[in-house]
Amino acid sequence: MDSYICTSSQNNNAIAAKLHIEDIRKRKFSIGESCPNPLTEDLQNAVANLSSELYTKDVHFLMELIQNAEDNEYLAGVKPTLEFVLTTADITGIGALATLLVFNNEVGFSKTNIDSLCGIGRSTKRGQRHQGFIGEKGIGFKSVFLVSGLPHVFSNGYQIRFSEIPNPDCAIGYIVPEWVSTNPTYSDIQAIYGSGKALPNTVIILPLKPKKVEAVKKQLSEIHPEVLLFLNKIKRLSIRETSSKTCIADSISAVSISTETNLVSLKTQGANCRVVHLSVQEEVDATETTCHYYVWRQGFPVKPNNMVDARKDIKEWVISLAFPSGERLKRGTSSTGVFAFLPTAMVTNFPFIIQGDFILSSSRETILLDNKWNSGILDQVPCSFCSAFNAFMKCTLTEKYFSVAQVLHFLPCQVCPYKELNTVRQFIMILLQEECIVPYETFVDEKIVFCKPTNVIRVLPEFRKIMRCIKEHGVLSHAISAQGKFVLHNSVDCKEYDDSCNFLKVAPAGICNDWYGKCIQACNLTCRTSTEEYVDLLCFLAEKWRFIPLRSVNSIPLFKHITWNGEIKSCSLQAIKQERLKIHIVWEPQEHAWLNKWNQVMGCPYDCFFFPDTLVAALVGCERQYNLKQWFIKHVGLVVTTVSKYCSQLGNFLETKKDPKLVVLFSHFMYHTWLRNYIREREICNVFHFMPVVDECGNVILCKNTLVPASVSKWIKLFGSNPFTKANCKYVELGVVYAEAAEFAGECTPANELLQFFKKHGKTSDLPDIIPQDMALQVASSQLTCEEALMLLAWIQNLRAKKYGLPMRFIQSIQNGKWVKTSSGFNTPSQCFLCDGTEVSTLLEMGRTLKVLSDIDEAYYMDRIRAYKDELIFIGMRIGSDDMYQLISDHLKHLASSSMSKPFAILLLRFIKYSNHQNKLDEDFLKSVKAGKWLKTNQGYLTPPGTVYLMPDMVDGFVQITDLHVVDRRYYENQLDCYEEELKFLGVVIDLEDVYKQIPEHFQFPKDLSILTKNSVFLLLGCIQHLGLAGNNFVQKIKDQPWMKTSSGFKCPSESLLPGLNWDHLLNIVPLPVVDEEYYGSKIGSYRTELEAIGVVVDINGACKILSFTLKSTLSSSSLTSPNVFSLLKCIRCMNKIMQTQLLDIISCLSGEKWLKTCHGYKSAPESILFDQKWGTVSKFVDLPFIDEAFSGLSIHSYKCELNMLGIVINFSEGAHFVARGLKLPRETSSLAPEGALSLLQCATSLKKSCKSADHSTFKILLNKLTGSKWLKTHMGYRFPQECILFNPDWECYLTPNDGPFIDEKFYVTLSSLEKEDLKAIGVKVDIEEACNLISHALTSHVQTSAVRRIYRFLYKFNWNPQMQDTHSSQLWIPDQQMGKGKWVENWHCVLHDQNNLFDGRLHALDKYYEKELLPFLSRAFGVCEVPSPYDFLDIWNIWEASHQVSTAKLSSFLGQISENWENWDSDARSILKRQCTMLPAANILQEQFSL
Repeated sequence: MDSYICTSSQNNNAIAAKLHIEDIRKRKFSIGESCPNPLTEDLQNAVANLSSELYTKDVHFLMELIQNAEDNEYLAGVKPTLEFVLTTADITGIGALATLLVFNNEVGFSKTNIDSLCGIGRSTKRGQRHQGFIGEKGIGFKSVFLVSGLPHVFSNGYQIRFSEIPNPDCAIGYIVPEWVSTNPTYSDIQAIYGSGKALPNTVIILPLKPKKVEAVKKQLSEIHPEVLLFLNKIKRLSIRETSSKTCIADSISAVSISTETNLVSLKTQGANCRVVHLSVQEEVDATETTCHYYVWRQGFPVKPNNMVDARKDIKEWVISLAFPSGERLKRGTSSTGVFAFLPTAMVTNFPFIIQGDFILSSSRETILLDNKWNSGILDQVPCSFCSAFNAFMKCTLTEKYFSVAQVLHFLPCQVCPYKELNTVRQFIMILLQEECIVPYETFVDEKIVFCKPTNVIRVLPEFRKIMRCIKEHGVLSHAISAQGKFVLHNSVDCKEYDDSCNFLKVAPAGICNDWYGKCIQACNLTCRTSTEEYVDLLCFLAEKWRFIPLRSVNSIPLFKHITWNGEIKSCSLQAIKQERLKIHIVWEPQEHAWLNKWNQVMGCPYDCFFFPDTLVAALVGCERQYNLKQWFIKHVGLVVTTVSKYCSQLGNFLETKKDPKLVVLFSHFMYHTWLRNYIREREICNVFHFMPVVDECGNVILCKNTLVPASVSKWIKLFGSNPFTKANCKYVELGVVYAEAAEFAGECTPANELLQFFKKHGKTSDLPDIIPQDMALQVASSQLTCEEALMLLAWIQNLRAKKYGLPMRFIQSIQNGKWVKTSSGFNTPSQCFLCDGTEVSTLLEMGRTLKVLSDIDEAYYMDRIRAYKDELIFIGMRIGSDDMYQLISDHLKHLASSSMSKPFAILLLRFIKYSNHQNKLDEDFLKSVKAGKWLKTNQGYLTPPGTVYLMPDMVDGFVQITDLHVVDRRYYENQLDCYEEELKFLGVVIDLEDVYKQIPEHFQFPKDLSILTKNSVFLLLGCIQHLGLAGNNFVQKIKDQPWMKTSSGFKCPSESLLPGLNWDHLLNIVPLPVVDEEYYGSKIGSYRTELEAIGVVVDINGACKILSFTLKSTLSSSSLTSPNVFSLLKCIRCMNKIMQTQLLDIISCLSGEKWLKTCHGYKSAPESILFDQKWGTVSKFVDLPFIDEAFSGLSIHSYKCELNMLGIVINFSEGAHFVARGLKLPRETSSLAPEGALSLLQCATSLKKSCKSADHSTFKILLNKLTGSKWLKTHMGYRFPQECILFNPDWECYLTPNDGPFIDEKFYVTLSSLEKEDLKAIGVKVDIEEACNLISHALTSHVQTSAVRRIYRFLYKFNWNPQMQDTHSSQLWIPDQQMGKGKWVENWHCVLHDQNNLFDGRLHALDKYYEKELLPFLSRAFGVCEVPSPYDFLDIWNIWEASHQVSTAKLSSFLGQISENWENWDSDARSILKRQCTMLPAANILQEQFSL
């Protein structure tokens, strides 16, 4: 069907449905009505309660939908089906990410059903549970709101939806229907379901909430496959997922019941059993998975105490137990254990499912365990289980579906996590203890018989196997029943049923361990069992030994053995432990049988017995042989042996027994044992080591080395008699019995076979197998016949082939014995040579030259000796080209150990050359040749390493400067030139580079360096040239030795110089050590770099240093001649132009050297003066070191510049220090000419201005001399410089030059050229303050008032202050106005003012003689008081007092002045006046006087 086609009946249904919905909306919810429904508020409250009661998990809505589908009605012939389709198509048009569609082929929704959806608690199933309805909560459909906010229902013409959002018209959600007229349409739904099939009557459409999509997917994937198991109607449930509107499934899962079969119906118990085949298909193309479930259904009457209102109409509990055959079906969930028609979330850990009409919790996850209705159902479950278990275990109808053993898997062995359900498990366990439900073994037939769990035991599987194998003996049933327990049936006695047996309390196998011993003894299993069963019994005992009590098996004859006559007997563990006999067993059947046979033949020596052969074969084939073997050894005491051990023990026994027959018998036993490969070669050797033998005299002895009997030997032909008879190396000859044929234990030994066996394993020997002792072989010391020699070689050949280490003395006796026949007689092998045709002509020639070949006489040995080529080589004989080569090599090594003649030396080198070309050059040979002193050198015969092979022109020089040995080319006549490579091999240094490398290490100068040839010098330089930086140490060795030939004799390289261009001016000053180019030739110039490396001066800087050094050396011992001086000056003039830096070095070297001839003798340059006219002004009173012009000539003045550079004083100003130190002023200073005085001043000025610290001290010396003499002429005579004043023209308005000690500038005509500071430097006063002081000191020398007045005015003008005030010594000039003269008086005789001339005649009032402006100055400068002092007044008073009279005017003035000055005087003065002036004046009116 391509599209959904609506019929007329469907249209009618749709119209009726729509009218019904409109009626509900108006009538119930008052939508569109003016008067609201009075129940609307109640509905709102009910909806609110519904919202809070919705289930807690998303999965619940699926369970509710399945429950609704189960409760729906279906037409006859319809297979009830429920389908879930999850699609991404938004068919509702609300923007849903996914939509879940639920399809159900029921009859469809009726009006009643729609009314139920639009209400709360109005389920149409209420009160119909007894009719098979399983819903009960009343809000089942409303659970879809958990995942969808807008569910749709399309059924029987209804197209409605419900919204969880309250309707705006009635404020109610969940139950208000809305008609769907647009999306989705039936066509949309048909497209999702599939266009090729009819659309089911009912479709529920759930547009999922975004947050619920993944949860819905997960819960769909986890719908339990067993959901159909207890549903009565729905037979198929499918889930698929699509990603578009097409019907193509992305994934599908379907569960269906394929068949149902009724098996058992027990009317008396109200029970029946059926088989349900449940199938699951996980994917579209996947194969169905099927599981069979055995469903036991049994009814029980409801007990009154368990009745509840919710089930008041139910009279019978129907309990179903479903037992899965194989693995249960499950899909993404754990196995649910409890169903209430639909699965709950309860996991019981039971291997069966409990179905009942349980009352569930609101979440449908669990049943209400505390509900009495549910408790009543659970109380009946143990009884129902026991009925089902008995029926399954014993009913023949169930055999084709499951075995008795499979039924045990239905037992609830695991503990249940729910306490109430675990109680059910405990009751099942208790009920089953009283039931005969455990199968046990009869050991008679295969019939299964049952008994109670407490009457059966579990037997270890190994023992069960033994019992089952011997049950045909007919004694087991009686013997076992006598033990009081039955043996659990083998079908259930395994690990798989451990939990089941434990659940039923069946006794485990490890509890009744003593039962096994009793059973073995009661059943006589040792004798009644076959070999295989006997082995199993032993294995069982071995593995369980530590559990079985020893007392139960200690005395049982468990262990079988064979006696010496072949009889089989058994013994107990107790007998073995007491060592009454020793039972042996070899863990290899054939070997065991072999030893058993020979053991009987030899009479069971030392009470040795063996297990029966058949038993050993069975034991070894057993899988548990390792445990059995360990048990035999550790616990039983059996001897588990081997052929080798048996032979060793028997050999030791024979040594003590010393029975010749038994010894020979044992030898034959060993031979046949070896033939059968029962013993290994190494083990035979070990046994033979301790095995006694019978000698030629019939005695039993223990001997390691034996010889075959002489009658059948080869050794007798070579030795004649037994040569090995000395202590510690004796060979015993065996008895002839070992060579005879014999038969023992049915085994035949041919003649001589036993000897061959002995020889093969080293028990006896014959040539060529005799192992020689460490002793000399006497026959090798004599001449041997052909047969004897070949026999000896064959013996050596055999020994070497077997890799025996030949004793040293034995082989040396053969090597050193002269028993080999050669062309020149008998000789030792090492001196013989056997040609094999490979010899090279070169080697033959060398061999003949060296006379080292002695050819073997092959005809003597009948051309058979070549067969022993390797042996001949071994004993030292030389064979073929290689040996010839070695022979020559050895001979040359011998010759090379000492001095070697020239021909042999050349042959040696030729041999080395040949060896190298043939790649045969041996390091040991080279080492020997290198160590030999055979090479002729300049110091005799020496070893090659370290010797030097040089070109002829280098030899003398090389020998002169090194201790190396040089090959004597003259001796070898240059024949060595062809063997330079060979000489290199030997360590001879040939390459020039290597020669140079050798020189530093072996360098040594001759004692007399003057004999050093130029070739030696060039060799040294060449060595340095080639070594480069690596030769630094060598350079240090030779640079400080005087070996370089120079113009000054032999010098050290560092003291020599190699001239360069334009060096002539340097070489003419003094003799320098210049490399003798006439001696060395121009070639020496090519080594300028190497010469520089060893210290030879090759650059101008170095040359200057040498020149400086030579000059110093010359000057230290002698003086320069006049030509030397002029050469030096010329060199300086030249170097000043082009080599100023080097010039400084030369000048520096002359510093301090006294090389200049002066009038004071030889002086250094700074101590010398070049005379000129300026120096003549001071020469009379200064002794100066002028250059001796008589020595050097006047031409010396042409080198002033050069002399100046050397430090010689050229200018007068530069020689001031000479003047300062040599100055001696004349006593008659008037004889000092003005020019001389000026020169002295110039010297002082120069020293003063100098920056040199030395000049400063010199200046002080000069200053002391100048200031200590009156040599400066002033207007007041000659004075000391510090007493002189330089007249300042600015003073002319105040003074004249004659007013003070002013320098006589007219006398010193050029004095004006000197600066004030220059004069000041020598003490002349130039500053006004100093001039005032000095003028003040000269005041008293003046007698002219005008001059004194000028000086006073000058001092006043410049505010002169005396440095020290001394009023008692200071004098003032008092002019005599009448006489025009005056006098000098002390300052204390003067005052500035004398009022009324009171002190006239006693004090000089200065205001009478000098201007008023000078008075303050005179008072301050000369300490003159302004008025008379108190003491002056006291003096005059005393005078008056002595005369007793004073004039009125004087007294009046006296008193007036005292009054005026009284306050200015101090208290002491006032006190004195008061004390002294005691007389009162008395007036004399007549005389106008006062009397005192």
